[in-house]
Amino acid sequence: MTAKRTFLFRALMGMACLYWMAGCAPTHIAIQVESHAAPNFNASAQKRFSFLPPEGEKPLTQKLLVLIRSEMEKKGFVHDDRNPNILVAVRAGTTTEKRREPVVSRPVPVLMPSREGGTPETHYVIEGGGYYTVQIRQIRMSAFDAAGQKPGDELWQGEVSSEGDEDIGEIAGCLVSGLLRDYPAGRGKSRMTLRLSECR
Repeated sequence: MTAKRTFLFRALMGMACLYWMAGCAPTHIAIQVESHAAPNFNASAQKRFSFLPPEGEKPLTQKLLVLIRSEMEKKGFVHDDRNPNILVAVRAGTTTEKRREPVVSRPVPVLMPSREGGTPETHYVIEGGGYYTVQIRQIRMSAFDAAGQKPGDELWQGEVSSEGDEDIGEIAGCLVSGLLRDYPAGRGKSRMTLRLSECR
């Protein structure tokens, strides 16, 4: 009888933990940033910027231009369409990728009938191996000298990406903030985690 009570207590505690994790755990968004700056990029002498026509869905890209402009101005750069030093190209979108779940063996407590009323045992269940689709949100920003903007001549280039079900427009603020943290220095690859509530 004692074994049966212990088993039921553990089962209830496990269910309580699952409910807590589903309802109380904070929701975050993990983003990856990669940026590179050219050796000859003198950002302190090139403060005025303007935008090239963006690539991607128009409602989204127009929102991104506003966010990028705001972040650039916070860093001391000036938006100037008439006489810019820097031309900024922006490309954004969402892609899908098919992945396979890992195969795992999960222990499951089972109460087996016995003369004493029940004997707790551990059985193993094989799970996983199925396929699922992941949405990848990406924003790429390139900075060119206003005198010429050929591919390969970027003074600075950065890309930010994140995975999840949220619409890219809803988390654009987080993505742009993460991307522009590395401007004007190119720090290579970095990862950061932000609260989802900070993205809207």
